[in-house]
Amino acid sequence: MNHNRYRCLVVDDEPIARKIVATYINQIPQLICVKQCKNAVEAIETLNKDGNYDIVFLDINMPHLSGMAMLKIVNKQPKVIFTTAYSEYALESYDYNAIDYLLKPFSFERFTKAVFKAIDIIEKSNLVVQREYSENAKMFIKSNGSNFPIDINDIVYCEAKKNHTKIVLVNEKHYMPLIPLSKFEEELISKGFQFLRLHRSFIVAKKEIQEIASDHIVAGLHKIPIGQQYKENFLIQMGIK
Repeated sequence: MNHNRYRCLVVDDEPIARKIVATYINQIPQLICVKQCKNAVEAIETLNKDGNYDIVFLDINMPHLSGMAMLKIVNKQPKVIFTTAYSEYALESYDYNAIDYLLKPFSFERFTKAVFKAIDIIEKSNLVVQREYSENAKMFIKSNGSNFPIDINDIVYCEAKKNHTKIVLVNEKHYMPLIPLSKFEEELISKGFQFLRLHRSFIVAKKEIQEIASDHIVAGLHKIPIGQQYKENFLIQMGIK
């Protein structure tokens, strides 16, 4: 079971409808309501800026731009549960790979059924991705004139050291390849691994974070500072803000 909370976005032009969905979300420990949007344009901006939402609860019939039209515009297709007062869109919703279709007014029981269907789909998808990650996890690091094989899953954090990057592993070994941190970060992310930038000089493996304080995190045996300019985005990515 994924111990992270699933990040949710609520999109509805009706304040009462948004409040109901947000209240339902807050009653399910596995979920966190990160943001509410009052129209599709605001939701597009939100999703294009931060595509790391796990579930989007999306109204269909909204002013200016419908929920379905919105899905044609966003850069990354989210996992969607439609929430609408109109039953006639149910068949069309399958064209958008919607996880479920909730007809207003829906009960908490019906909402919960849709949510756990979404969680099941997400977790099965994650298992497939994890298998793909394991195939891409091996890489060679050139340090001190020699090449060393490492598993990316063993990286705790990386630190900028001028033109080098200090790579620290779970077994406390470290390597210092001649590659800037920004370039190494790009390589890790391109392989599909979740490394978060929390400081100008540090990136950290998301799965290794054990504690988050106001000005630092703890990963493994290490206390790593949080840079003020990176703090808000880091907390968003962690599903805290």
